[in-house]
Amino acid sequence: RFLTERGWQPSRPLIAFAAGAAYGTAKRWPPDLVAQLAATVVGERGATCVLVGSRADRDTASQIRAIVPSDTAAHVLDVTGETTIEMLAGVMTLASACVSNDSGAMHVAAAVGAPLVAVFGSTNEYETSPLTRDGRRAVVLTHPVWCRPCMLRECPIDHRCMTRITPARVYRT
Repeated sequence: RFLTERGWQPSRPLIAFAAGAAYGTAKRWPPDLVAQLAATVVGERGATCVLVGSRADRDTASQIRAIVPSDTAAHVLDVTGETTIEMLAGVMTLASACVSNDSGAMHVAAAVGAPLVAVFGSTNEYETSPLTRDGRRAVVLTHPVWCRPCMLRECPIDHRCMTRITPARVYRT
């Protein structure tokens, strides 16, 4: 009911996007790339995308919503900061897939068995990768650059570990 009251039609696949990360912007796949992927998923799959995260992720979600093309915007819902952990688990259970940074929401998606694409930049995927339920799918995407994993909160150069992960690559995964 929570999602249908916000515009989700259950006949449309639901794709969750956890675009925030508490540790810092170095862990975040850039909002413009998230928006491009959301537009593709809505246009090619007829999906509804739902942006999830904590209150601290609201600015990131707002940036994504501002960038999403107007013909797609009705199918990109923002519930960032509106869910309890139990509600987040419920959303992830309904999701056909989840695209997430290395974040708490990523771990919730993996725990409930949502098919997951986890985008890793500054952090070490061998230390904090998602632990999935048996037989469930989770793919960790990285881009090999000399400086990763740096473990920094903010990128002092050009964030190449994340900007070089393309929406097309995530979509194909």
